[in-house]
Amino acid sequence: MAMELEKSVAKLSNQIIGWRRKIHRQPELGLECYNTAAMVSEQLQKFGYDVKTGIAKTGVLGTLHGTGPGPVVALRVDMDALPIEEQTELPFASEIEGVMHACGHDGHTAIGLGVAAALAQIKDFNGTVKLIFQPGEESPGGAKAMVEEGVLESPRVDALFGCHIFPSLPEGIIGLRYGTMTAGNDEFIIVLQGVGGHAGYPSRCSDPIVAAGHLILAVQTIVSRSNDPANPLVVSITEINGGNRFNIIPDTVTLKGTIRSTEEHSREIALQRLKELVEGIKHSFDIQYSLQIIAKDSPLICDQELTKFTEEILGNLIGRDRVKLIGNSSMGSEDLVNFSKVVPTTYLRIGSYEANNYVHNLHTPNFDFNEQILIDATYILSHLILQYLKHPDV
Repeated sequence: MAMELEKSVAKLSNQIIGWRRKIHRQPELGLECYNTAAMVSEQLQKFGYDVKTGIAKTGVLGTLHGTGPGPVVALRVDMDALPIEEQTELPFASEIEGVMHACGHDGHTAIGLGVAAALAQIKDFNGTVKLIFQPGEESPGGAKAMVEEGVLESPRVDALFGCHIFPSLPEGIIGLRYGTMTAGNDEFIIVLQGVGGHAGYPSRCSDPIVAAGHLILAVQTIVSRSNDPANPLVVSITEINGGNRFNIIPDTVTLKGTIRSTEEHSREIALQRLKELVEGIKHSFDIQYSLQIIAKDSPLICDQELTKFTEEILGNLIGRDRVKLIGNSSMGSEDLVNFSKVVPTTYLRIGSYEANNYVHNLHTPNFDFNEQILIDATYILSHLILQYLKHPDV
């Protein structure tokens, strides 16, 4: 079976690369993945899948039934891009100004289609495969809506795999982790309300810019002085807006940021200290404030048994030296967690780093990868799905 599958995927190589390049040229943001979804839907229908569209606005679900009853396994891939101006100079670079596939989701979608094509050619299995093509992973979060709209039901999914291209791992390596894979994510918006006025008479004002400067510095102590260093925690202020004239002290300053945590206790510390610091700034600088906390994603926790199964299957398939157990959780977040709360889930990191050509990080304007990793990932995930259908009692 493995040899037959490998040959099948090899024949799909040009198609997989072509899908990736087509998607890369026309990146789409958030839930607005209309063209990508249309292409995915068209291909799935050609392969003989039952296709449902319009989930979470532009999400697509493809369902393939085997020749007999059995377990139900799902693969989720994301489709959305980022608001970044591309600088790769690739011949298939983004044609949409200010939008780029800088997080590899073009590759993920191509992998998903490759898996769809490979499994459709085999057909000789018991059970059901669901392929979930999700919009809005970066923002505003499409996974929760897809779960609420029933992609894991009818029939109920028994296990789910997710994957992500990852330039912190060498090309050819697959990364797995038992337990917490990615951090939880809370966003916050702080509006400092002062009293503006003439910049030449600051004593007549309550200056929110000075207050904001002190708050930004104070926030840095949350991680360094309030949190146990053994528990990963990040608090970053990522946006500040206030004022529009060189001679006017503004009335308000707005700060936005994120809290990333892998432990609930650290999260609670960060939220509590943030509230206390803003309250302290209020009294120190005679201003008012509003603080909005937006809970986004919880930490992604990989299922122990499914991860063990994956480690064993991949070790036998590609060699144990190419399967790396990741030591630390990523401080990035992943809305795959919304699936993992419902069904056993594990997550594969697909190494893409190569010192001579592919060194740029995710979310940067020069990010790219060797397209051979798409072929390898298609083979690996297809094999993994077929093995789960044979041995569901993990």
